[in-house]
Amino acid sequence: MSKYNFALDIDAYDSAATILKNIKPNSRVLELGCAYGRMTKYMKESLNCVIDTIEVDEEAGMVAATWANQSFGGSLEDLSVWQELNDIKCNNYDYLIFADVLEHLTNPTEVLNRSSNLLKTGGSIWISIPNTAHNSIIIDLLNDKFVYREIGLLDNTHIKLFTINSILEMIKKSGLVLNERIDLSLPVENTEFNNSYQDVPTEVASFLKKRPLGEVYQFVMELKKP
Repeated sequence: MSKYNFALDIDAYDSAATILKNIKPNSRVLELGCAYGRMTKYMKESLNCVIDTIEVDEEAGMVAATWANQSFGGSLEDLSVWQELNDIKCNNYDYLIFADVLEHLTNPTEVLNRSSNLLKTGGSIWISIPNTAHNSIIIDLLNDKFVYREIGLLDNTHIKLFTINSILEMIKKSGLVLNERIDLSLPVENTEFNNSYQDVPTEVASFLKKRPLGEVYQFVMELKKP
């Protein structure tokens, strides 16, 4: 079973639930990188949305297609996927969703730029991205550790690593503007890194604790066309 095949908890303090709480009922949605469709299912059954999906994993995409209006296979970085969407005139979505997806791409800026052409006037792109500048990662680095894991901030399938400034630069280069930002925080002691502020000198711990975004685990953002 894939590590991305798990149940949705709409009441959880996580990126999926946060994004879904900002999707209006009866909307038209394109979910990019839908995995096994846990968000797709919720939007179909609870929000009465019409959802199209794109998923590179064939098995996962077939499961998600159960709740999709149209499903597309292939990598988001494959030009043929975008050509297919353009050919059938998929350009009137209320929302595009990249939930924990952009960090898995070689060129997320280009993908964001291409996807924005599919939005209707006034539509939104919702993204969620892990914060590589979380204090738990910095504590490990100060102790000469940098270990990829199955899931989490250093998921071993992440290609790009982001901080708030690199995310904002990506948005700017993609031709989009930030409309809303939601910071999801997680204390150092509660992360998958099993470390704490006691693992660094007191003066370093004091500095880290004062960092404004030091315990932000994920950034959830709404983007719009200018």
